[in-house]
Amino acid sequence: MKLVSYNIQYGFGSDGRYDLARSAEVVAGVDIIALQEVERHWLRSNEDDQPEILSRLLPEYHWVYGPAFDMDASERHDGRIVNRRRQFGTMILSKLPIVWSRLHTLPLRRTVCPLNTRNAALECMIRT
Repeated sequence: MKLVSYNIQYGFGSDGRYDLARSAEVVAGVDIIALQEVERHWLRSNEDDQPEILSRLLPEYHWVYGPAFDMDASERHDGRIVNRRRQFGTMILSKLPIVWSRLHTLPLRRTVCPLNTRNAALECMIRT
């Protein structure tokens, strides 16, 4: 069984270019993929839903996403609220079924920034 752990850095390569397809190509083919810094609805990544996009780019995998950070990104359109959550976290993809998953939040880091985000570890059971 082959496993890879890869920090996709929000979809940006070392050349500074945003390209989720390139990130997916790097990990395609292994049995279990653990991705870090996967996000939803952030401006830096075109407000993309990265877990959804990655699942379409890697359609032969079961997947689970665990947001370590979550905040409101809702908008009002024509008087109607469109509820969206801005998140980032960890994603696990597996060629075998993922039976369950559980998110473990890690201790907060000391920071002077007003937005003190939390990291997390995503645990899952994979049926073999």
